[in-house]
Amino acid sequence: MMLKKIFILTVVLLASQVVMSQSWEDSLELGKKLYKEGKYQRAYSTLKEAQKIAPNEVDLSQDIGNAAYRSKDYEMAEKAFKSAASNDELLNRQAYAWHNVGNSQMQSKDYQGAIESYKNALRKNPSNDKTRYNLAEAKRRLKKQEKKQKQNKNQEQNKNQQQKQNDQQKNGQQGENKKNPSDKNQNKQQQQNQQKNGSQQEAEKRKAKLSDKKTDRMLDKLLKKESKTKRKVRGFNSKKGDEEVKSGKKW
Repeated sequence: MMLKKIFILTVVLLASQVVMSQSWEDSLELGKKLYKEGKYQRAYSTLKEAQKIAPNEVDLSQDIGNAAYRSKDYEMAEKAFKSAASNDELLNRQAYAWHNVGNSQMQSKDYQGAIESYKNALRKNPSNDKTRYNLAEAKRRLKKQEKKQKQNKNQEQNKNQQQKQNDQQKNGQQGENKKNPSDKNQNKQQQQNQQKNGSQQEAEKRKAKLSDKKTDRMLDKLLKKESKTKRKVRGFNSKKGDEEVKSGKKW
């Protein structure tokens, strides 16, 4: 009786494995067919289901990656190709998988990651010119990306600096408007005092100039009077001498 139960159980397990084997293989076949027909999204979903029920030693990562890449699900494609690269033992197939990882990263604009993936591919297969070309292109795009990021950063910094200056200017104007009225009156009074002091100083300067002019006129008048007096004295002495010569007789 026990042997009969064991036999039946063994038959059931074998049958299940056969059904499962046929199921994942059928899904794989259908997924490949859909991929060829350009129905990439359906192919991707079908291949994922096939992978779930496939035996552990079966790896459909490469097919799943291809379908995901064509479906523009580059993140999933990158993961699938990386899985394919790590699970395959053949160097050429590893190189091919890493090349596809790089392509997925290029589509996601992860140029630094793509550079490393293409380098990994070339380590596995140094003679692949296409990978070498893609590596050069990834480096060129990374340089362009970094330049643009730098320009955007500088523009953002200039924008922030300009905004800061505008805010400071605005705050300064508001501060002027909020000043205490007494401060304004005090400033006004100081200005008036300065103007008054300036007027007084100017008046004193004019007064000093007038005083100097008056003094000069008085001195000039005195000099003229003195000069006139001297001329009279000289004229008187001259006439007296003449008279003595004319009237006097010297004998």
